[in-house]
Amino acid sequence: MWQKINHWLTQHLLIAPLPIFAKMVLLYSSIVFFILLTVSVVTITSVHYIMNDSLRDELKSRAAAAVHYLDDYGKVDTTIFVRANVPPSMNLQIYDGAGHLIVDNGPTHAVRKMSDRYIDDAISNPQKNPLPAAVQGNESSEFSYYRIWTSKDGKNYYLRFSQRPDKETGFVSLLSKQLLASVLISLILTIFTGMYLMKKSLAPLQVINDTVKTIEVNRLDNRIALSDDKNELHELAVSINQALDRIEYGYKQQQQFISDASHELRTPITVIAGYADLLCRWGKEDPAVLNESLAAIKSETDYMKQLIERLLFFARSNNGTLIKHFTDINTADLLQEVYSEISLIDKEHHIRLSQNDQALITAEPGSVKQMLRIFIDNALKYTPAGGTVTLSCQADDQTVRYIISDTGIGIPKKDLERVFERFYRVDSSRTKDTGGSGLGLSIAKYIAKANNAKLGLDSTLHKGTTVTAIFQRTVS
Repeated sequence: MWQKINHWLTQHLLIAPLPIFAKMVLLYSSIVFFILLTVSVVTITSVHYIMNDSLRDELKSRAAAAVHYLDDYGKVDTTIFVRANVPPSMNLQIYDGAGHLIVDNGPTHAVRKMSDRYIDDAISNPQKNPLPAAVQGNESSEFSYYRIWTSKDGKNYYLRFSQRPDKETGFVSLLSKQLLASVLISLILTIFTGMYLMKKSLAPLQVINDTVKTIEVNRLDNRIALSDDKNELHELAVSINQALDRIEYGYKQQQQFISDASHELRTPITVIAGYADLLCRWGKEDPAVLNESLAAIKSETDYMKQLIERLLFFARSNNGTLIKHFTDINTADLLQEVYSEISLIDKEHHIRLSQNDQALITAEPGSVKQMLRIFIDNALKYTPAGGTVTLSCQADDQTVRYIISDTGIGIPKKDLERVFERFYRVDSSRTKDTGGSGLGLSIAKYIAKANNAKLGLDSTLHKGTTVTAIFQRTVS
């Protein structure tokens, strides 16, 4: 609704869109105005009805008293005004059987009602046109009530009681004006107090807005100052600060990733460029220099290819993309396939398949296979020739565990929590010996998370390392 109001005001009255505090004040004031106006209308209507109903009851009461007096007194004269307690504000006119006015207490300046159509109709045809039993008239003119009295000698007299509701109408009119003035005053007070309270309540929004405006790429550490009031705006500020923490962390990670990637690429490029210069100067005539240069260039090229492929993996990776290709995987078949491939490639280590349980897991087959290869590749790199790498798949009622263990150099305890970080290496000086880029385990961690798996790592320095990937078993 507010969007339509803003659009109409903007298009037709050329008014800028209302700020949020103005919208809230306008809405609050409109509600208060509607409530006060409704209460006022109900009050005036009720008072009006009660006063008119009281006037009708009084007419009937005076008429009954007058008839009772005539029954006791037995004749019609002006004593009825006093004896029947007819108030000065009420007119009593008595007509004889011929419809002639014989008694009247009306003021001398008022026009006397010498005849009455209800009485005339009742005299001319009493069967067809009897006197009305209810009070006649309304508040805009006067109220009239009729009674007939028959004397002992059989003569009929017609009594007409009437009263103009001037005092009642004046009171209702005055009350209406007072209530209208009260509603307008209340509306004005509501608007001003509402503006004050709304501005005070929404002041934290201005603080949030000012703080957010100061946040830039090089100033991601700015945070919103939190108030002591534990309200919705406080929770909003906390949520924004937490979001900024995540953005700052992600930005720093990205900057670190770019820096590390640049550093990793700079080294092989420098080596390739150096050997290329060496070839240009002496390598053409010296076979030894030529062979050394070509081997080094090929080695560095292979390293760069592997590094770039892994960098591209992270560039393309988005959480949730692998889930589209989930399918049921036979864990034993998958591990047997990986074992067969590694056994053909590596002849320097003892590769064992100790246990291979049959079970089903729901995951993306290609990525799980890639993860296992990364773990096995790391085990082979950091296990001296002649060492043992053991593969196993262990299944129970709920989980399936892929376990890759080796008898290699191990990982220091202080580095266990960081080996899954991008570009992190336990000992960067041995990078060239193993060909590691520090990205393999980061990719494995991403794959495990995308496939709803958990990773475990246990290592003892100079004794070996064990990596465990835990999947939820699929009930067939």
